[in-house]
Amino acid sequence: MVNYRPQPRQAALHACPANEILYGGAAGPGKSHALRFEALLMCLRVPGLQAYLFRRTQPELERNHILPALAQFPRSVGRYRASKKRFEFRNGASLAFCGCPREADVFAYQGVEIHLLVIDELTHFTEFQYDYLRGRLRCALAVPPALRHKIPGVVCASNPGGVGHGFVKARFVDFAPPLTPRRAPAEEGGMLRCFIPGKLADNQILLSRDPGYALRLDALPEPYRSAYRDGDWDIFLGQAFAFSRRLHVVKPRPVPEHGPLFMTFDWGYGAPFSVGWWWVDADGRLFRFSEWYGAAGGPGRTPQGLRLADSGIAAGILEREARLGLAGRALTRLAGPDCFAKKPDYRGGGQGPSTAEVFAGAGLFLVPGDPSRVAKIRQFHERLRPREDGPPLLQVFDTCEHFIRTIPQLVTDRRNVEDIDTTGEDHVYDEACHVCMARPLAAGQAKTAAKAAARIIDAVTENGEIEEEAP
Repeated sequence: MVNYRPQPRQAALHACPANEILYGGAAGPGKSHALRFEALLMCLRVPGLQAYLFRRTQPELERNHILPALAQFPRSVGRYRASKKRFEFRNGASLAFCGCPREADVFAYQGVEIHLLVIDELTHFTEFQYDYLRGRLRCALAVPPALRHKIPGVVCASNPGGVGHGFVKARFVDFAPPLTPRRAPAEEGGMLRCFIPGKLADNQILLSRDPGYALRLDALPEPYRSAYRDGDWDIFLGQAFAFSRRLHVVKPRPVPEHGPLFMTFDWGYGAPFSVGWWWVDADGRLFRFSEWYGAAGGPGRTPQGLRLADSGIAAGILEREARLGLAGRALTRLAGPDCFAKKPDYRGGGQGPSTAEVFAGAGLFLVPGDPSRVAKIRQFHERLRPREDGPPLLQVFDTCEHFIRTIPQLVTDRRNVEDIDTTGEDHVYDEACHVCMARPLAAGQAKTAAKAAARIIDAVTENGEIEEEAP
């Protein structure tokens, strides 16, 4: 009835026991084809099923799903109603084709009962859109016993990249080993989740009919090559920084007894705060050896701040430094300008002490970091740049999970390629840039802007005061 013979990786999707699935990775493994037929097969097997297939825009739906469906779905199983953008099956099931270009468009489905949610290019959707649409899942149908573990369910496909890259990677790619169903935590829906990786080699039909396609992918410049050819979830289109686990992440090693030590701090209350500890080797290479990320919420969730008072953060820093063996050692402590501004005193009126003053009372003396956004992004790029004479000049211990998680997810500002999109999770980035600006590399315009920060640090005395420079 339906001319469809799934290839091995597509068959793995259809046979997967999970009910929250991502089939994702490189270009060309037949992801959209498999999604469409997963919906078709479920509609044929469950009378009355209401399946919804989403793609971000209507033109994408027309090109990638509606026209192929009209060509491939036989008229004997049902017919397509163009006015409703819906394929209606003879058994009462239906497959609706839905665009959702704006985030608020999900509210059009507020009263909808979705039995099977299918999303193509999931990373083009925001975390809110995904969670809201998944919240429309419910089913009172008499589902055949063999399919009750699948309905209600979600099946998605995607390449790396896009506005939703971070949450998709956290929830699926990093959540469990590939092809290993695992129960999601209750706060993320509690469904049985599985990531099915797909590469071009999984689509032998395409390779046999168009053998030159693989060569054209190989000829793409980076990061397009790694994203489309390899399905590399650590590299994606629009990524602000060329961060690589292979180049930048190292195993922990003892912190030298001598040499410069730094602590960097980005303040947060309702939003997360971030603290990083660094040492510098003889070549000027920065090593991030520990961190404290003040955030609530598990992986795949939008982080919220711990709402700790400044005194609580200072106490936490001292406690962690004691465990790290840093008590009594000289550290240069860098922080953003907001740490030196007086805070409103809502109880007594007027102004209360700044974060720097509260920290100083605990024996932690902060130094203003250079906040220049243009200069710091250039310094950060220069630190991460691969070098012919050795490793990059910024490396991170593999225990610093929040640096490793958030830096690859940052994207450039669409209106200003010289800056990052500040709507992303940029707290660790802002904090880490303080030490990059304090130890500037000769990188064009960034060199001049960072010299001032270096002079300030050199002028800091052991008691945290700043000496006046001689005229």
